[in-house]
Amino acid sequence: MTELAATQHPAHKSRPAPGAFVARTVTGITGALERNVFSVENARLPGVLQQTDPRVKLVSILILLAATSLARHLLVVIAVYLASLLLARLSRLHLPTFARGVWLGIPLLGAVVAIPSLFLLPGHTLIATPEFGGMRLAVTDSGVSSAAMLLARVGTSVSLGALLILTTRWADLLKALQVLHVPAVFIVVLGITYRYLFLLLHTTNNMFLSRTSRTVGQTSGFEQRRWIGALTGTLVGKSLKMSDDVYQAMLSRGFAGEIRTFASFRARDQDRLFLGLAAVFAAGILLVDRSMM
Repeated sequence: MTELAATQHPAHKSRPAPGAFVARTVTGITGALERNVFSVENARLPGVLQQTDPRVKLVSILILLAATSLARHLLVVIAVYLASLLLARLSRLHLPTFARGVWLGIPLLGAVVAIPSLFLLPGHTLIATPEFGGMRLAVTDSGVSSAAMLLARVGTSVSLGALLILTTRWADLLKALQVLHVPAVFIVVLGITYRYLFLLLHTTNNMFLSRTSRTVGQTSGFEQRRWIGALTGTLVGKSLKMSDDVYQAMLSRGFAGEIRTFASFRARDQDRLFLGLAAVFAAGILLVDRSMM
């Protein structure tokens, strides 16, 4: 009996646990909620960007983004990225987590766009494949430079955007968009979407947990897919009903097309200094970029 149990144990251990798919889904949804809470906590830290007027912060980040997109040399873009890391450090963000969150997703997206440029741009050949059917693929120095520039621009831009989001409360960021004369309806839609997206995530999380607590044994893949389809339909129905209820509640409370908040912005001397430093830095790196041509 002992030998029989020993031979059966590995096979039993290799089988997936009952409800493993549901458990993974619950873990992913819960992780998304926890990351949102973590971002809110970052906005409350006593850092440089957290204490800067959201309007000044938004305009400063946009200036740096414009400088990044106009730069033509890799070293200049790297300088802007280093400045973003310095701002992250001064804002008391955890640098390894900040950098990892930015760069983990960029290679997957950027490679789709950057890889073709390695072979299509003319230049000095660095690596070439053997000729096959009268054709061969060659990686050129111009292609490598173009791909590196693309990835650097994307990484720097995402880093600057992440700084703005991580160090600013969502309500303050939406109110700061009024400085750019963004249409009020767009701001209202963004605010409601952000708020009720997480409410729907909570609802989904509760539905998964409810199914897990009522499931005994292992369900087949077909049953799980059928349940996911029913869950999707239920969530769509809930979201439509909720959107109508929320809009009716807003109208009954005097909503006239613009959401008002209790936060009031007042630019201080250090805010004006921060904006001036951002403008000077952006102008300086663009002058250096033009002088390198």
